[in-house]
Amino acid sequence: MMLTDYVRIVVRRWWLVVLPLMPIALITWLTTPSAAPTTYVVTMTFAVGLPPEPLREQAYNYDRHYNWLASEYVTQGFALIVGKGAFAENVARRLAQQDIALRAPLAGAIRSEYRSSVLVIYVSWPDAEQAAQIAQAVVDELNENYEAYWPQLKGAGASPVRLMDPIVPVATPAPLRNQLDLPLRIALGLAVGIGLALLWHHYDPFIRERREIERLGFSIIAEIPQR
Repeated sequence: MMLTDYVRIVVRRWWLVVLPLMPIALITWLTTPSAAPTTYVVTMTFAVGLPPEPLREQAYNYDRHYNWLASEYVTQGFALIVGKGAFAENVARRLAQQDIALRAPLAGAIRSEYRSSVLVIYVSWPDAEQAAQIAQAVVDELNENYEAYWPQLKGAGASPVRLMDPIVPVATPAPLRNQLDLPLRIALGLAVGIGLALLWHHYDPFIRERREIERLGFSIIAEIPQR
């Protein structure tokens, strides 16, 4: 069979092609949640480092190797506690002292990662203004209360973190799954419908076109036109 033959089969039984789209449209309407609120993300990069110890005469400082090594330990330590219970509670307490009422708990809104001596903290929140306020409270907590998390930092004399980025909330795009969900379902429904049309044709006992008789090896003497 030629491609045009398959097209004729599908067009002839177009209702079978469209039929699966109806339940798919209904299921999509019932299962698709309402439009998700826009999420704003603040990305903050911190340089982490301990103040170097004063140099002493006749003492070799190993090119500050131990300062860098300690800074990496501090970075890893803060990455482990940022966003966890105590840290999130202290950030929420700071916001409450500023009469900032959050719409939801902070659990899961703050996360972090690190690379060497660089700490990256992400704040995700459905409100842009509150996202910036939460991010600023995170910075203040790290700068003012760092000794409360690690006893090793007591007496350091200065905060071991330094913010390198401005606090700017950025709206995140809708997930790719939400954008492709409906087109993929429609494509699946069309594929099922075309399959049904071809299956129906395969088991159809009637001859509907003269070319079907010609394929059987018979000669057509006359043809009654449709009116």
